[in-house]
Amino acid sequence: MEKIGVVVKSPSIYYYIFRPFRGVEIDVGSFVATEVDGLRVISRITAIRHRNAATDPRLIAQFDDENVIREIKETLGIEDVLYYTEARAVVLGARVGRRILKPQKPVKPLSYVYRIVERELEEFFAPPEDGTYITIGRIRGTNISAKINAEKLVTHHCAILASTGAGKSWLAGVIIERLSLLDIPIIVVDPHGEYSAMSIPLTEEGKAVAEKVRIYVVGKVDTRPVDDAFEKRYGTRRVYTRIGINPRSLPLRTLEKLLDILYGLTDAQKRILEEGWQVATNYGERQPLTTVEELIREVLEGGKHAAPPGYAGEMALRGLEGRLRSLFYTSPIFITRYGEVYQGEPIKLIDPQSFVTTPALHILDISGLDSVDQQLFLAVFLDQIYRVATQRKNLTTFIVIEEAHIFAPSTPNALSKNYVVKIAREGRKFGLGLCLITQRPTKLDQDVVSQAMTQIFKRMINPSDLKYVATVAEHLEDPRPLRTLDETEAMITGISVPVPLLIVVGQRWTHHGGITPRIKREM
Repeated sequence: MEKIGVVVKSPSIYYYIFRPFRGVEIDVGSFVATEVDGLRVISRITAIRHRNAATDPRLIAQFDDENVIREIKETLGIEDVLYYTEARAVVLGARVGRRILKPQKPVKPLSYVYRIVERELEEFFAPPEDGTYITIGRIRGTNISAKINAEKLVTHHCAILASTGAGKSWLAGVIIERLSLLDIPIIVVDPHGEYSAMSIPLTEEGKAVAEKVRIYVVGKVDTRPVDDAFEKRYGTRRVYTRIGINPRSLPLRTLEKLLDILYGLTDAQKRILEEGWQVATNYGERQPLTTVEELIREVLEGGKHAAPPGYAGEMALRGLEGRLRSLFYTSPIFITRYGEVYQGEPIKLIDPQSFVTTPALHILDISGLDSVDQQLFLAVFLDQIYRVATQRKNLTTFIVIEEAHIFAPSTPNALSKNYVVKIAREGRKFGLGLCLITQRPTKLDQDVVSQAMTQIFKRMINPSDLKYVATVAEHLEDPRPLRTLDETEAMITGISVPVPLLIVVGQRWTHHGGITPRIKREM
């Protein structure tokens, strides 16, 4: 074992400072080894700094004259004798059988630091034989495959956190492509319409992924600009199914909150709605698809006994009637009869059970909806998915939510928040896994992100976001290196990897729809 340095400081069990011997070359991101209680402990170099003993405060005072500096260099031999390098190494652990153990003691100062060969690294990072793994890239600085436990990634939730333009969607696409080959239902909530590009393969592997893609456009929205751009870029028309939801599928509390936000509700109207909605939706699992007028009539008939007597009650009933009519007629996500058509395209009633029982890549394009309708649709959809899952009628399902801070914000005003929180807290028991993607970690609800047992970080610059990451990330003591990651790199921590992995993300198998447009050069 080649000795390349010696430990000079060991502030904690998580990292130590060592000084490489003269002539030894080291790089940030490379791996070294040392010993703790007879165990060979692997560490990763995270920082290097060059120092010189001549930069003592008593000498720095003389550094205002070039002749003095030259004389000091010549007299003291600064560049040879007093020059030295220090490196910070983060402890990863020691391989003991199939497990990687974290030492509970700091490395002793004056311990030797050893060079490590790639074969030893391969053994260290090798996943256990049991379990299902996917490869999403390689470990930075090596040719070793970066493997993550797919079962733990999916069932215990994950989060991808990064600044804008750092490659979140690219990484999410790589993960989705690899998981799709495991024949599980994957649902992508796509607020920007960029994941439709996964229907166009780039490689041989991508052909199998593209065959699994099912695109759904939500609501009565004009998709012609998106479809034209898609055809211009990929040379083929986008194929999708247009879907809508039954107004009777709305959860009562979501409907009440939405009406209150949009129009305001009096206490009398809330009482009428609570009573009437229970009557109007008292049909079991499959609610009938009826006209808006018939639905409103059932609500008012069922809730009129809760109205106050006289003129006040009549005003409350008429006010609620107007609010329900405005919502159901103006929101593009509702359909009220079978065979409904928009722009010549049939609109199908959404079937939640098909999404969680069909091993396919289901992409929900909600880019044509405004933010309130996006949240409303997701609230209804997740509520229906959760109900199916509690009846054990589903396969293990992976739900990817882009721009998660919109749907589960730290503030309480999003219609969809409670349903995202419910799946984050309880979905694992019923085979529902979440992947939350956001460029604003501080805006994402802490209860939700705390349930993500795997965290994947890409480049972050915002100091508030970095501070937040330090509080939620497992085994990431210092988040500052995230500033220097490029768009091809990511840091993975949590239960789906044996130790935190700094990786170079692999290539996409299908097209990436989130590429930033370039400025065309003017001739």
